[in-house]
Amino acid sequence: MKKYIIILSCALVWACGDILDVPDVTAVGPFIWDNEQSATLYVNRLYEVSLPGVGFGTNSGFSDESPGANDHMYGNLTANSVDLYSVNYYNRIRNINIGLEALEGGTLSEEAKGRLRGQMLFLRAFDYWNLVRLYGGVPMVLRPQDPYQDQVDIPRNPTRESFEIMVADLNEAMAVLPASWPNDQIGRITRGAAAAFKGRLLLFWASPQFNPGNHSERWETAYQANAQAKEMLLQDGYGLHNDFTGVFLNKGNREVIFARLYDFNAGRTHGWENSVRPREIGGSGGTGSNPTWDFVKAFPMKNGKSIQEEGAGYDSVYYFRDRDPRFYATVVYNGAPYTVTGADPLRQQWTYYVGNTPVDNPGATTTGFYNRKAVNPNIQQTFVGQTDTDWPEIRFAEVLLNLAEAAAETGRPNAVYIELRAIRQRAGLDPGDGNFGLREGMGRGELVDAVMLERQIELAYENKRYWDLRRRNLFAGKLNGTRRMGIITRLKPGINPTDFAAIRNTINMDTEYDQYFTMELWVKDQQFAINYPQPLYNFFGIPQNILDRSPSLQQTMGWENGTFDPVAD
Repeated sequence: MKKYIIILSCALVWACGDILDVPDVTAVGPFIWDNEQSATLYVNRLYEVSLPGVGFGTNSGFSDESPGANDHMYGNLTANSVDLYSVNYYNRIRNINIGLEALEGGTLSEEAKGRLRGQMLFLRAFDYWNLVRLYGGVPMVLRPQDPYQDQVDIPRNPTRESFEIMVADLNEAMAVLPASWPNDQIGRITRGAAAAFKGRLLLFWASPQFNPGNHSERWETAYQANAQAKEMLLQDGYGLHNDFTGVFLNKGNREVIFARLYDFNAGRTHGWENSVRPREIGGSGGTGSNPTWDFVKAFPMKNGKSIQEEGAGYDSVYYFRDRDPRFYATVVYNGAPYTVTGADPLRQQWTYYVGNTPVDNPGATTTGFYNRKAVNPNIQQTFVGQTDTDWPEIRFAEVLLNLAEAAAETGRPNAVYIELRAIRQRAGLDPGDGNFGLREGMGRGELVDAVMLERQIELAYENKRYWDLRRRNLFAGKLNGTRRMGIITRLKPGINPTDFAAIRNTINMDTEYDQYFTMELWVKDQQFAINYPQPLYNFFGIPQNILDRSPSLQQTMGWENGTFDPVAD
């Protein structure tokens, strides 16, 4: 069976200015811990191997954002399918533990030690988190293991202990890390990043994936952690950027809390632009991240109302008219304005079919839509495979959404409205009565739904949707039994395609569209409906080759005679 590896990281080098452009120094002797510059080189190497690569579009096929990931979405996985649990992660953690232990024996000032220690503690929590969210509790190794003296075959820690250890690391990191770094150190982990990451972890700990008994104290803890993160970040100069698209294209903006930085001039780039641009403007078509019709329908109208809501003004033929501005920043539809450097400044992207042939063939979209998230129109077509758009792993909007969700679960409706209004206002929705389309008087369940919808829209294609569906059991509650859809837009019979191509850029898209086109649904999950088994897939099985090497390691319950309960309290 083909393996599907759920990954947050890519095989790209972590880059954060020239300070991180260094060789592997993990084998250097203990004297390096007497000098902050040399000790920093060691920490730089930890950044390189532990931080995520560009995550735009990652795991979108494991959700309703895009088609794909069939074995995963159809319930065909085995314990060997999700093999992120590997020696590589524990090698990273071992090098962090070596650094933490050696640092204490050095002669650096306590302040310098704190800065270095805080970064390493954050990275250790980050590495462990990538395992815990997949498998539940894992062996939490907190010091370098001596293969001649220590027990290296270690059983799994209970999931609660795994969270407690990660949170403890982040608490200490918050206490010793600076609020900001000098300009030549931009990109390093700050206390605000540690606080925001702690808030994310505790939100997961409170969510149904880890909290099937819905213990209310976990939601309260998550609320307090995210409220603290918001307060700290505001104090340290963070906040919502004034432009949604600019969050991704304006380097160094105040919204980005924790990011992997890229630099074209230094040769540190990625291929997101190439993967989503249509072929006519230099890309590969982006079939892996083409938006589904389901996702397109999720966007509210510009007045903030859902398309099903009375007074929304939605028209199923003119589905692109008067939508949330984030729709236009994320989705490219038939006839959408789409120009880039070197192309006609009035260019439109056409995806319609003439008969059974798409006009953007070859490499046509597989859903009727292209992805525009974080696309930089100023990148020349010859350089689309060398994009240096930064990857914001944590941004301020996520912190507000984390806070809003915890507020909804703890009976703080006013706090939910405050955060959602702020995000919608920045997005450019009409204020209306001051609630930007949000209904007054929503109850707990409605507020949670409103937050989850806002997350779906705001954080689309930022490697958040899959994890949200999983932690909230929304595969079982929302997607199972459904089939993801695209659309096929066809030029109406009787219209000469050559004549139409000559005048298509002059038609009024808001009033004349239906004179030229018809639309039909395009089933993407053709063989099976979605069947993502929950709660089984909330925690995956550990691959057999790992169990064979570690007899003390228990298999996850539900997978091949597993005995480890990831939600035991």
